[in-house]
Amino acid sequence: MKNLTIHFKNASALCLYYMEMEGQISDGKYENSRPYDHWKWIGDVDKMVVDGTIGIEAVGGNSRFWLASSKNYNLREWPGYINKWRKKKNSDYRWATRIIAYGKFGQIYPEMTEEILHSLNEVRILLEDLQIKIEMGEHDPEVLFKKVTDFSTCAWRQKYYDACKEYFTPEFVKKFVELNYDLKEVKEDVKSMEMSINKDINFFKF
Repeated sequence: MKNLTIHFKNASALCLYYMEMEGQISDGKYENSRPYDHWKWIGDVDKMVVDGTIGIEAVGGNSRFWLASSKNYNLREWPGYINKWRKKKNSDYRWATRIIAYGKFGQIYPEMTEEILHSLNEVRILLEDLQIKIEMGEHDPEVLFKKVTDFSTCAWRQKYYDACKEYFTPEFVKKFVELNYDLKEVKEDVKSMEMSINKDINFFKF
């Protein structure tokens, strides 16, 4: 099977898939877990579609699919991990916050285009910092924008901002702060993502 197409319910679910689940499917427990012969390659994702809008072509990254013949993978465990790691503030805390941030990004840009989606690769570090500062109690959009775009102590991050400043604007930060997107919304998007993969690629029923 080749030239696969995945239909997503909304842009948030697409962002979560593109930035996180795509890599997980072709790495980690989805490929390397025991038994090591539990997977079979079936093809590459050729196109990703959001709610019937123009298809976004998948480029680069780990867009290959392995289908499990003896094991199901529960995407819906994500929200539980997010909740646990946010509380513990452990080494996975940034991962937990960026999942929330990716979902918010999709909410702010519901009319997703290939260009906007690919900008996530550059803006992701700024999104993580923005979400962390919000969770630490800062909610003033102007202050947040200044803090996140202050590269005086980490000049190397300037290149990421320069590559995505068309999308990471003061107006974007204001919408990001005001947006009500958290664990409840992540659960809904993860569920819809799982359903999309089940329907379009039969990922869990090989």
